Amino acid sequence: MKILFTTLLMFLACGTALADCPVGDIEKALASPLEGLKSVEREVSDVQSTEGGLWRIYTAGDGSLQSLLRIDGGESGMSERRLSVAGANAYGIAVTRVDYLRHAFIDEGGPNGTARRTTEYFYYCDGKLLEPPREYATLDSTEYAKAGAAARKAMLDDKDIVDVTKALKR
Repeated sequence: MKILFTTLLMFLACGTALADCPVGDIEKALASPLEGLKSVEREVSDVQSTEGGLWRIYTAGDGSLQSLLRIDGGESGMSERRLSVAGANAYGIAVTRVDYLRHAFIDEGGPNGTARRTTEYFYYCDGKLLEPPREYATLDSTEYAKAGAAARKAMLDDKDIVDVTKALKR
């Protein structure tokens, strides 16, 4: 219900700009569970911490890309980027950052206690980033566009997975 309300609100706020873009389908794709789906794992070659990173590539029954996950571990937190395909010309990217509780608070939260979890969402149709209406944006327009471009580049252009994302490039 929450997804439906958000989709309807964005559609009304943005008018015809979103009319051809299946925002609701993108949201559903990003929220769909990945458990039980066929996946292939690849090591991240541009390791950014001592814990390293991992790609998980999820494909549909016909072999087409359904979702792509990049998980980077770290001592003070972790990051996860998820790209999910909603159609031939539509996909979304969710960028999540998890900050762990510091060692001083280990008794309170245990060894995996989470201090903060933040997620930014980026929707793409026909290779173009859709910007949310100003009143619903968490970043200003320029910062959102920069963050969206960085997320897109990280998920489409990385040498480790470029062979599976080539159909999404425009």
